Amino acid sequence: MRLGVIANLKKPELGDTIRRLANWAGDNDAELLIAPEVIEHLPVLAGSDMITETPEDQMASSADFLVAMGGDGTILAAMRHARGSDIPVVGINLGSLGFLADTSPDNIEKVLDHLSAGSYEIETRMTLEAEIRVSGDVITLNASNDIVIDKGDYSRVIDIDAHVGGEFLQRYTGDGLIVSSPTGSTAYALAAGGPILEPTMGALVVVPICPHMLAFRPLVLPEESEIELKVTSKHGTALVTGDGQEHVTVDSGDTIIVRRGSYRNRFVRSGIALPFFDVLRGKLKWGFREPAERS
Repeated sequence: MRLGVIANLKKPELGDTIRRLANWAGDNDAELLIAPEVIEHLPVLAGSDMITETPEDQMASSADFLVAMGGDGTILAAMRHARGSDIPVVGINLGSLGFLADTSPDNIEKVLDHLSAGSYEIETRMTLEAEIRVSGDVITLNASNDIVIDKGDYSRVIDIDAHVGGEFLQRYTGDGLIVSSPTGSTAYALAAGGPILEPTMGALVVVPICPHMLAFRPLVLPEESEIELKVTSKHGTALVTGDGQEHVTVDSGDTIIVRRGSYRNRFVRSGIALPFFDVLRGKLKWGFREPAERS
């Protein structure tokens, strides 16, 4: 078995977790594909027979799984590397608030045992695609969480005319607009007041960012919807971002079309990770009211 490792070097728990991964690999005749910068950051990995130095963007072509060690940002990076392939992603949570990397480092050996034994399921989730028409050119952004249009560096609102399936929806005035997948409903969209969606369902969520009018409310649309957005900016530009990791500057009058992506993300579910609603209760501090004692 070959495991590609996508690691966040800023996480203090990384050293111990990746050491446990390497020990398991040595005991189970597995090969680890690890990026040069990770090996340089953790010299204890250098010279190991079970480690092959491999750039992150080349792992998906030869690994059986991508193991993402970090928070949700690391998972998003792993999914970006997996794009266009059928390689599943395993998330090991070294972060705090993460909804995607929901397996504790304490369980890493158990998860790896499940992978080795084939005792796991694959969960698929929809993605997003943005077709950005800029000065006669077409630029495509792909995203797992969200496509965001915002005002950029200027403290002035922008207007965004939205059409759904060719039908005019409304003009949004504010700091911007989020188009989220169900997976991204617990990310920026949640912080902006959007609803929480079960991540395996099919839908698009439209959430205004700091809207100028209280009447601008979040909207949930069928997954086959095509959303056409035309930006009007008094300072001339706006920013379109995919998953907070890739961005394109657009001019006032440019058009962005957001639709369901042509591929689906694949997550490993081994039975070790917490169920989605358990994660919600833990991360969002949901609790139960204790019954009052009666005298």
